[in-house]
Amino acid sequence: MSANAFNYRILVAEDSKFYQGLLREMLSAAGYEVHLASDGMECVRLAREEIPELSLVVLDVFMPRLDGFGVLRALKEDPGTARIPVLAVTANYRERDALELRRLGATGLLNKNLPLEEILFRINRILYPDKDAIRANPRVVENILVRYQIDESLFTGYSFNISTGGVFIRTVAPPVENTCLELSFNLPRTGTAIRTSGTVVWRNEYRADAPMAYPPGIGVKFTAIEQRDRRAITDHILSRLT
Repeated sequence: MSANAFNYRILVAEDSKFYQGLLREMLSAAGYEVHLASDGMECVRLAREEIPELSLVVLDVFMPRLDGFGVLRALKEDPGTARIPVLAVTANYRERDALELRRLGATGLLNKNLPLEEILFRINRILYPDKDAIRANPRVVENILVRYQIDESLFTGYSFNISTGGVFIRTVAPPVENTCLELSFNLPRTGTAIRTSGTVVWRNEYRADAPMAYPPGIGVKFTAIEQRDRRAITDHILSRLT
């Protein structure tokens, strides 16, 4: 069975059974085919010999038998695995480690202390680059209660991510594209109230037979937002990214 849009194969190399289980549960729920390795040598062996068309390696930096640096070096030196993207994770983020991992060919380095949704979001960006590329505005994963109105009907939902240009709202019954709505929500930390109009520019429907990397919901583009509100959203995003 070959990998496809609904069947990306991810190898999680992690010696902590607890964190390994968290990642497996999250990625499986998102629709990915998940394989596990508990040390560096096993990771290299599985990537080379056991998992055809491997889409991504999520690699713990500090593991027994062979650490993440050694794993990355082995994968990138082998023509059969050199093109597989590798996302490194660690509980002890150090800038010198990040620089060395990038030099060896890692796609990125994430802190394990980030919310799992943030890690899933970064994985989605690697495996769905075209969808991310059409958005010029920087985004962050954010779980915000959003109230929105369509005609005379009122709804609530939680955001999955937010940018200066729009918001993705999770809902199992997404309205059709080009639907106009009025939105209101409060930014975390500052509590700044945002009110704006928006338009549904894309929708992700729930289908039991088609797992998705994004949750069901709607991508909403802000169409009439006050400059002060856009500035508040920008400041919030920059505070998360820096």
